[in-house]
Amino acid sequence: MTNVPNAGSGLVFGPQIDTAGSAARFSVSALGLQFQGEQADIVVPGWSALRWRKGGFNDAQLLVEWTTPEGAFSLSVGDPASQSALLAHLPGAMQETTRPSRATRTASNSMIFLLVLLPIVVIGLIVWQADRLIDWAVSNIPVETEIRLGREAFAQQRQGLAILENHPGLPMLRQIGARLTGGSPYPYEFHIARDEAINAFAMPGGFVVVHTGLLASADSAEELAAVVAHEVQHVERRHGLRGLVHAAGWRAVLSLVLGNTGGSIAGSWVENLGDLRFSRSQETDADLEGVKALVRADIDPRGMVAFFARLAKDPSHLPALLSSHPASTERMTAVRAALPKDRAYPPLPYDYHRLRGAAK
Repeated sequence: MTNVPNAGSGLVFGPQIDTAGSAARFSVSALGLQFQGEQADIVVPGWSALRWRKGGFNDAQLLVEWTTPEGAFSLSVGDPASQSALLAHLPGAMQETTRPSRATRTASNSMIFLLVLLPIVVIGLIVWQADRLIDWAVSNIPVETEIRLGREAFAQQRQGLAILENHPGLPMLRQIGARLTGGSPYPYEFHIARDEAINAFAMPGGFVVVHTGLLASADSAEELAAVVAHEVQHVERRHGLRGLVHAAGWRAVLSLVLGNTGGSIAGSWVENLGDLRFSRSQETDADLEGVKALVRADIDPRGMVAFFARLAKDPSHLPALLSSHPASTERMTAVRAALPKDRAYPPLPYDYHRLRGAAK
C-alpha cells in the first residue's frame, strides 16, 4: 500500500487573516483536517463538507474551501506531498453547486427554449451585443467577489515574484498609494519586486506591484506616483476584471446569469492573467483618470508626461512598461491637454534618489 503522508503545509485565507494569506501547517486523518500552531483554532468541518478543485498555472495548486459561522475559509496547497495527504481523504469529483431559485430556473428554461428554436438569431444577438453583455456581467460581480478572486490569484502569482518586504522605498510607495486610493472600496496592497524590467502591474481587487527596474528608471517620486496612479485606475475602472470575463468566455457570463458569481470565473482567473492586454482606449482611460487622481491627491501630474516621454525616446530598447502599456503621441497629447493650467503642487517629501538605491 502507498504510504500517504498525514501532514502538510500551504496558505490559508479567511476572516481575520491577512489578505495575502498565512502560511499554515496542518494534519489529516480520518477524523478530518486540523490546523496546527497559530491557526489551530480554525474550525474545519468534516471531509464531506469540504469543496476542492485544482487551479493556478497547469493546475499546480489544490484549493480546498469551506464555510463556518465565522465566514468562508480556503486553503491553497502547492506541495505535491501535502496535496497527496489531502486527496487521500477529500471526496472524489466534488464540485460546488448552487440550487437556483425558481426565478432563475424559469430564466434558464426560457434561455434553453430560445436557443433551441432560434439558435441563429440568438448567436447573432450575442455577437452583436458582446461588449454590452460583458459590461453587464462585470457590473454583476460584487466588489467583494472581485477582491476574493484577486487575492487568490495574487497568492499564486507572488510565488513567482521576488517580493522585497524590507525595501527602503516601500513606505514611500505605500504612502503615495494611500493618497491615490482614498475612499476606494478596494483594500489596496502595494509591493516591490526585484526585477530589472522597467515595469509595474495591477491585478483586479487592488494588488499593485512595482519592479525595482522601474524605481531605478524614474527620476522623482512624482514620476513614480504617475505610474502608480495609472495602475490604480486599471483597478478602479475594472479593466482587468473585464478582460478576465472576456477571456473566460460565455461560460462565465452564463454562470453569472445562474447566480454562481465565483465558480466559472475563478477557474479561468489565474490561467488568463498572463494573456491579458489592455486596449488602447483602456490605457488612455487609465491615463486621464490617473491625472485626475493625482490632482485630487495634490501630486504634480506632469510626472506622467515626463516619465513616459523619456522612456519613449529610446525605441532601440523598448521597456517592458511600454510593451505592455503601448505609448503613442496621441496618449501623451491627451495627457498634456488634461493637465490643469496655472496650478502649483508641493513637492513630495521624499529623498527619492536615496530611497530607490536598493533598486540597483
